[in-house]
Amino acid sequence: MARRFFKQFGMTILSLLLISYLVLQLALNVGDLVEIEHVTYATAMDKKELDAYIFRDERVIESNASGTRSYIIDDGEKTNNGQQVAITYSENSSAAVQDRIRDIDRKIAILRKSVIGNGKSTTNLEMLDEKIDALTFDIIRAVNDNDLDKALRLKNDLTVQINRRQALITPPTETDKQTDYEAQIASLTTEKSSLEASLTGASVIHTTTSSGYFYSAIDGYENVFTMEKLQNLTIQEYNELAKETPDQRLIENSVGKLVVDARWFLVCKVDKRTASAYAVGSTYDFVFPYFSGRNLGMKLQRTISQTNLNEVVLIFNTNFMPDGFNYTRTQKVELVAKTYQGLKVPVPAMRSVDGQTGVFALDGNKIIFKKAVVLYEQNDYYICALPVDPQYPSRKDKAYVSDNSVSLYDQVITSGRNIYAGKILT
Repeated sequence: MARRFFKQFGMTILSLLLISYLVLQLALNVGDLVEIEHVTYATAMDKKELDAYIFRDERVIESNASGTRSYIIDDGEKTNNGQQVAITYSENSSAAVQDRIRDIDRKIAILRKSVIGNGKSTTNLEMLDEKIDALTFDIIRAVNDNDLDKALRLKNDLTVQINRRQALITPPTETDKQTDYEAQIASLTTEKSSLEASLTGASVIHTTTSSGYFYSAIDGYENVFTMEKLQNLTIQEYNELAKETPDQRLIENSVGKLVVDARWFLVCKVDKRTASAYAVGSTYDFVFPYFSGRNLGMKLQRTISQTNLNEVVLIFNTNFMPDGFNYTRTQKVELVAKTYQGLKVPVPAMRSVDGQTGVFALDGNKIIFKKAVVLYEQNDYYICALPVDPQYPSRKDKAYVSDNSVSLYDQVITSGRNIYAGKILT
């Protein structure tokens, strides 16, 4: 029994020694294993998150009329002075009829655009297919960006192109008038006339008092974020804006509002040190999380500061009114101080050798050292300068591959043991 025990014990010891030997040999023979990543081209932005307020020149269209309201024009549509924008009916049925009339007007507008003309763009099937493909992808992108208003507008354009294509493939006949758009327009026009004649009950027509862009939504801040307040704004008044509340009376007794000037303003506050980096008259990019994180350039119009306060109010403006933009009065924005473009290099790949900053890269199975000029650091990578082609020193060429400086698509080493320039990996 004892002999059997010692035999098993001895076998166990020998097994452990054998395993230890194998582990040691494995460790000695995998010293050349390295991890690599490819250098890519990237853009990074030095951003500062801020709380911002939006000011626009707005005129509220007030009304105390009670009943069911029907809008004649769409949000964001440009209007003239004295133009009808909505009708309030005393009877619900009349409002429903007016909504149907508006729907007919939209269909007639689409059908009129669908009528095939003599131009190449409306008679060339290949060009129509290209437009249909482009509009389809634009709608998909708009939906992905949560810009449903834009998607709906593009849907009408897509319908027009599909109608034109259908008319080319299957022209109308005596028995099939599906693509006879002129006949459909005539039928809808007759229906519209009949509906207009059936309207009964009292109604109030709401018209504009000036030209501008119409919006049916009222947030109650129209009398707070005014051009007059912006013109005379102080730092103390800016700090008080957060305490403002919406005017419910305005919300309940208004048909909508007119934005009478395409120019709108973004107002935010920073410390004096940050403000010193921005120059009046220059344009800076903002990232708007409420606008699917997209960028918008705005010009710094003026600044507000006081000698006894370490705060500066920055007032930016732009005339650009993007489709589907969210004009929520108070929102988080990211002010882009500077944009960097260059080579994206992982942080673990960056090293210092003999006082020079650079990376170890692979040239076949040989390790070489290549210098790198760091422009910006963000999270887990650096943005580095492109290498300079000595034949074209003033040109930034992404495709140029340098023997001495990190270049696009280089295989850089992010981890490994006993790494040095000149080593041959086996």
